[in-house]
Amino acid sequence: MRCARLAISLFVFLLLPVGCLPQNDKPGQGAGGAAGQSSGSGGQAGSNGTGGKPGTGGSADGTGGSGSGGSSSTEHSDAASDVAQSGSGGGGGAQGGSSGSPASGGATGGAGSTGSGSGGKIGGAGGGGVQGSGGMPGTGGGIPGMGGNAAPTACSFPSSWTQGSATYTTYTLPNAITACGYNGNNNTIKNIVTPANFAAIPGTSSSDFNTSNRCGACIQIGNAIVTVVDECPYDGSNNPPCKANPTGHMDLSNAAASAGGVKGDPNVHGQAQWKYIPCPVTGNVIVRLKTGNSNEMFIENIVLPIASVTCGGQTGSRTSYGAWHFAGNIPGATCDITDIAGRKITVAAGSTQGQDVDTKVQFPKCQ
Repeated sequence: MRCARLAISLFVFLLLPVGCLPQNDKPGQGAGGAAGQSSGSGGQAGSNGTGGKPGTGGSADGTGGSGSGGSSSTEHSDAASDVAQSGSGGGGGAQGGSSGSPASGGATGGAGSTGSGSGGKIGGAGGGGVQGSGGMPGTGGGIPGMGGNAAPTACSFPSSWTQGSATYTTYTLPNAITACGYNGNNNTIKNIVTPANFAAIPGTSSSDFNTSNRCGACIQIGNAIVTVVDECPYDGSNNPPCKANPTGHMDLSNAAASAGGVKGDPNVHGQAQWKYIPCPVTGNVIVRLKTGNSNEMFIENIVLPIASVTCGGQTGSRTSYGAWHFAGNIPGATCDITDIAGRKITVAAGSTQGQDVDTKVQFPKCQ
């Protein structure tokens, strides 16, 4: 009787529709994503098994396809030999680089989860997305700025700038308007290293300032830094010490003589020698249109004396009073300034006469 019941049960069981039983699914094969176009399509989802193949990258500006994961097939374990497979899809292709930017690679697909059937193996990891192709290099670009300080460069003074045995006198400038064009008051000068430390260099005459190319140069006496801003003209009987020693004499401000530890007496010989050095200025080059002349400009707060100036295509010439003269007006013009070491900076001229203009640029320091 027990055998009959068992046979009947087995018969009924075998008559059950196959569709009611859990299917022993094969791993699904996800279709790979189509090649990305200007907006690439994603990889299709894999069904019941391995992950979809990654979408390929978009074209130059396209968005790469993103493969979606294959859906997990969770198999019931009718037998220990069944293999549960599930895997997530491949990562999407990277977005094509925008103009000028290379595209980065696609994201890696996530790891497959473990099948729930007994004896199931761990699903494989989805493959990485295909790298999108890079965009075309960007064209154009901003115009380089004029500002910015360069690294120190080698500097030298002209070989003709030799100095003889040093002698000194002193002088004062209560209301300074100097032969080099510098100005100030109460024995202080604007736009130099140390406002109270200034000097006048010997020159042929006030109408022939033959040493005006030294304007803005710095000399060192002991530990003092002194800036040449003026002329000591020796035409006729004026300034005998400057005429007697045109290559070695300096007429100093009282503060400069004191700082350098020298006496303002030309008859005292054997004192500390002076020598040309690059000016340790702070800040930027200062330009100023001459009051009453929109075609003339002063250039101050410099590392080395200026050798040449071109503004708006016009080549300037140095005047006997220190300004650079041009054939036409130069307010707002772009100017190339070259110093005695051959170094060049580009600045904009001012637009208002008599007004100091910070050019935002300075020559490199000297090595």
